Amino acid sequence: MPRKSSVTRLSPDLRRQIDKALMDGRMTLDELHEFVAGKCEAAGADTPSRTALWRYSTNFSAAARVMRENRDMARALAQELGAESVESEQGRLLVEMLRGLLYRGLQDRAGDLTQKFDAAEVDRIARSLKNLSHAMHLEQDFAKRIREEARRETQAQVRDKIRELGSAAALKELSDEELAQKLAELTAEA
Repeated sequence: MPRKSSVTRLSPDLRRQIDKALMDGRMTLDELHEFVAGKCEAAGADTPSRTALWRYSTNFSAAARVMRENRDMARALAQELGAESVESEQGRLLVEMLRGLLYRGLQDRAGDLTQKFDAAEVDRIARSLKNLSHAMHLEQDFAKRIREEARRETQAQVRDKIRELGSAAALKELSDEELAQKLAELTAEA
């Protein structure tokens, strides 16, 4: 069984910094190695080799590429189905896509006998799915609140326009042509 990467043995905080640097893409491998070496030296930890950082960055890039592809597929699907039809389905579709990714990853591991099943990784993915589902729910609630606020504002504007017409007694005194003219003026302003 292969040994654990020296990069994954670093502190979670330093790994987050490495991940951020990889996401930003502004450091060369040598610059990243110098950055990590400085942090490890300050913390009194062993510095991972340049090769270990290269392997980690390659794996990170591959995972980021897969995530971008899946996000693009979800976006294309959402555009194809339209906003109203996807709104309630979007979270479910995303979970289905991530479930497919998990299954594909487990299949790939099953083909490689040197790798073992990592329950912690499956747990992290499950938590990610839960967090994504929760985020989608929050996004839907936010969109619903915005629509409700816009509806209330429109109703208030309509009530104000009706008040501008005048009282019911005053409207009764108008001829049909005058009433039509007033209504036309109000709708033209809107």
